[in-house]
Amino acid sequence: MSEFNDASPEFLDTEALSDHPQFASTLAHGLAVLGCFAGAGTTLGNKDIAERLGMTRPTVSRLTFTLMGLGYLRRDRSGKYSLGLAVLTLGYPLLSQMTIRQMAAPEMMELAQYARGPVSIGTRDRLQVVYVETVQGREVSSNKPDIGSTRPFLRSAIGRALLYALDPRERTMVLERLREAQPDDWAKYRVPMELAQRQIAEQGFCVVEGEWSPSYSGVGVPLRQPVHGMPMALNLTVPAYATDREHLEKNLGPRLVSLVRNIESKLGSEAA
Repeated sequence: MSEFNDASPEFLDTEALSDHPQFASTLAHGLAVLGCFAGAGTTLGNKDIAERLGMTRPTVSRLTFTLMGLGYLRRDRSGKYSLGLAVLTLGYPLLSQMTIRQMAAPEMMELAQYARGPVSIGTRDRLQVVYVETVQGREVSSNKPDIGSTRPFLRSAIGRALLYALDPRERTMVLERLREAQPDDWAKYRVPMELAQRQIAEQGFCVVEGEWSPSYSGVGVPLRQPVHGMPMALNLTVPAYATDREHLEKNLGPRLVSLVRNIESKLGSEAA
């Protein structure tokens, strides 16, 4: 069973969370500053950050000073900031405990080379999927998701597979929050998402063609038990021009299911 508490603050909406007596606003503001640097190669000044977050420049200046002193930001000669290396040291312990990454890598590489597309592992970060590993074969893909990159739940193969992997109570809470927070996506993709849940129940995988991106198709497979206390799923993504529905359903989907079952077997042996 995954470690899930339906009273978790991550399921409070923004207003309810910020009004909670245990909410630490200064910490939240500091993390919001770091969140401004999510784009690759992003550099921002205090004015840029203040405008993005709706904060005063003196407040932002105090936050960036503190974050720079702790190593989470660094400043260039122009006075603008970018992420510092302490961000890596913060995330490394979490990644290092995920032994599934090393265990699954050889088979992920074999499938990636066969399919000519990246194979990835993802888990849940609030209302999105976050990738914790990606393996790519000799084919270079602009779609290769780096560790830490995210995908939407409702319209991606890995998102729909991960929804299936969630504890039923957790799934109910996530779906409710998605309905509230992403009403447009909910209206457009709820039915395909529900069809994907049935496809996984029947075949072990789901197929997405062009719903996350018109240029790519993918298959997703959930792990049947949490790993390191976290629900996880795998996906395989290939260019839409290089495949069709039959190839996804008759070939790539079953191959990814076989890969996941082998991983589950290895994890079971490791735990025994």
